[in-house]
Amino acid sequence: MIELPKFEGLEFEEQSHTYRLNGIVIPSVTTIMGPLNEEKYRGISESTLSNAADKGTAVHNSIENWIDFGFDDIPPEHRGYFDGFLDWWKKNEPTVIGTEIKGYHKTLRYGGTIDLLCIIKDEITLVDYKTTYAASDMTFGVQLEGYAQILSSHGLKVQKKKILHLHSDGRYDEIEYPANDAERWRVFGSLKCVYDYIHK
Repeated sequence: MIELPKFEGLEFEEQSHTYRLNGIVIPSVTTIMGPLNEEKYRGISESTLSNAADKGTAVHNSIENWIDFGFDDIPPEHRGYFDGFLDWWKKNEPTVIGTEIKGYHKTLRYGGTIDLLCIIKDEITLVDYKTTYAASDMTFGVQLEGYAQILSSHGLKVQKKKILHLHSDGRYDEIEYPANDAERWRVFGSLKCVYDYIHK
C-alpha cells in the first residue's frame, strides 16, 4: 500500500485558509497563482465569485464525507455535481490513498490541499474536483503541477494527473495533464518567484 508523507510541522487554519510550517505562514498554491486567477476571473462580480466558491466548498465537503464515511449530505441545489462524481467513481473504481491531503513543498515552502490521491488501473493518480462553469486550461494544469510537486518533494511521484470537471446536470469531463509537466512547473515556479519578491 502507498503511504502518504507525514508533512510534519504543517498546520492549517480552516477559517482563514492559512498554512503554517513550524509556526511560520507559508503561501498556498491558490495564493501563488493569484495573477493567473485574476486574469481568469477578470470582469466577474464579487458576488458571483463568492457564490461559486460556496458551491465548490459544499460539493468538495460532500464528496469527502461520502468517501470517508459513506454518507450523502449534498445540498439539493448541488445534487447534479455530486451525481456526476458518483458516476465517475463507479466507472473508475479508485483505491483511495488519501482525501483532502494537506501538504507542503520541502524546498519551496508552499502549502496546498490535494482533493484525492488514489490508484486507478495500477497508477498513482492525483485528482482535483472542479465545479466551475467552464474549464480553464490556463490554470488547471499549473495548479495540478503545484500539488504534484508537493508530493514529489517528499518522494512520492504521481503517474497520472486529472481534473474532474463536474457539471450541474450530472455530467462530468475528465481532463488529463502530463505526469511530469515541465512547462507548467516553470510557470508555477515563476509565480512563486514573483510572490517571494513581493513579500520579501
